[in-house]
Amino acid sequence: MAPPERSAIDHTPDRAQHWDDCDPDVRRWVEGIVSGVVEELPRPVGVYLHGSLAMGCYHRAHSDADLLVVVDVLPTERERRSLALRLLDVSEQRPTSAGLELSVVLRSAVEAPRHPVPYACHFSERWVADVRSGGAGPRGTDPDLAGHCAVTRHRGIALLGPEPTEVVGEVARRDLVASVLADVRDTLADGLVSTPVYGVLNACRTLHLLAHDPAPPLSKEEGGAWALAHLPPTHRPVVADALECYRSAAEVPADLRRTHGHRWDEEALLALAAFVRDSIRSAPGNRLPRGATGATVGPSPSGGGAA
Repeated sequence: MAPPERSAIDHTPDRAQHWDDCDPDVRRWVEGIVSGVVEELPRPVGVYLHGSLAMGCYHRAHSDADLLVVVDVLPTERERRSLALRLLDVSEQRPTSAGLELSVVLRSAVEAPRHPVPYACHFSERWVADVRSGGAGPRGTDPDLAGHCAVTRHRGIALLGPEPTEVVGEVARRDLVASVLADVRDTLADGLVSTPVYGVLNACRTLHLLAHDPAPPLSKEEGGAWALAHLPPTHRPVVADALECYRSAAEVPADLRRTHGHRWDEEALLALAAFVRDSIRSAPGNRLPRGATGATVGPSPSGGGAA
């Protein structure tokens, strides 16, 4: 069945939330996650909120809670399994329809982050079935983590432990660009058609990064707002559409969240994707480091593409 027209979905905006003013049930839920981490992992160095809830653009209808946990010692297999079960339980008690994305990293890996950053544990909706069937989730390297480290250092919030700048080092420009381009690669592959909300806004903040050195980490919403003021006029309508969906209070089923449950102007998406590819190729210094397209780096454990 073809998706409905855009007008069939409510686009009334929701309240954008920051940790300082978020809904009480969201705050209690995140605090419960921190308590679970403390109980399952011996003496974590810190637990850091990053992503939309730390950047003031958390929307209940679709925004995940993003956490980075820093430890000094690798968790044992028993601790990894115990933590995964605790996070599964907490995730199933979430007060919103969106989920949790949490990674555990060694302090030594984030003191001077290098792309791709290794991680010891990861939990997100993609790994629920694995945990339910006896697994503990993945471990390895994550091409997205250098970008997460940059956000954590500059805009993250310490829920436990020292301030982020005392634990997470500065991400070198080359590593940050490689991480961001690895993330944007998959959505550009099909011209932004399969993940227009996330893909368009993520492409916008990628363009901002390539246009500014140094560049403060932007949220997807901030990237979209920047693009409305700086992209050629022909691309602005589809960016405005993506922003409207991102800000919407509509509860869209999880399997339709990537498109916000309605049709898109595919021609406009393909044109924007081509513009972004051209901009990457022509960026100052041709900032497309080896491995930045993801050819030598494994996929993100979260799967990417979430709004």
